[in-house]
Amino acid sequence: MPFIIFVFGTIIGSFLNVLIWRLPKEERITGRSHCVHCGHLLSQWELVPILSYIFLGGKCRWCRKKISPRYFVIELISGLLFVWAWYFVLPVSTANWTMLARDWFLLSIFLVVFTIDLEHYLILDNIIFPALVVVTILNLALDILSKQQILSIHSLLLSSILGAGVAAAPFFILWFASKGKWMGFGDVKLALLLGAAFGWPVVLVNLMLAIFLGTVASFFLLAIKAKTLKSQIPFGTFLSLAGVITIFYGEKILQWYLALLGF
Repeated sequence: MPFIIFVFGTIIGSFLNVLIWRLPKEERITGRSHCVHCGHLLSQWELVPILSYIFLGGKCRWCRKKISPRYFVIELISGLLFVWAWYFVLPVSTANWTMLARDWFLLSIFLVVFTIDLEHYLILDNIIFPALVVVTILNLALDILSKQQILSIHSLLLSSILGAGVAAAPFFILWFASKGKWMGFGDVKLALLLGAAFGWPVVLVNLMLAIFLGTVASFFLLAIKAKTLKSQIPFGTFLSLAGVITIFYGEKILQWYLALLGF
């Protein structure tokens, strides 16, 4: 089963590579894949996740120009994350499988957002808003499957609505107060998605982790003089990376922190 899940994850990773390449360029995501250098349409065997990159030596079969290792890395990471999520849930019921589907979906979205924001400093509406709809539907489905009363104090739907508001509010205030100089509006929308995904209060773990990771990375980049105090930092990459960690360890980190406070 883990091998099947891994292969499935790499196939999803291959599709994520299409989104990462085409969406920032406003290209259609339909249509056959092609070499980004010479435009050669790729055959089926050239599209096998991971293996094609290895067998081709990381080069186009026709023009022999190098293929970005990002394709290989995204497929590999996607496969590994899908297996990791499966081990965490080990689904045995419809509710478990729905929860796993939500985790797989979120991991995929975080990979796309992480890479696009890192490369282009963009957080795209056509990723965030559809993802927000899907996450809301899955949370509602989980409430129904667990026979939880909709919008009760313990419902995932209510938790996601509250989490979305709490997460997006401080980002919106920073964006509004600075007129976009301190915080991009894309980060506001991403925080909205994260709040809906993790709910209250787990989303606080996501935000604190992102701030910590962003701070450490910024100090490191300043120390090696790769960035200056005036440089732009793609904070969406840290929100996404923190999101991956939160999927697996958010609840445990929250419980640990509350225990430190004596709760």
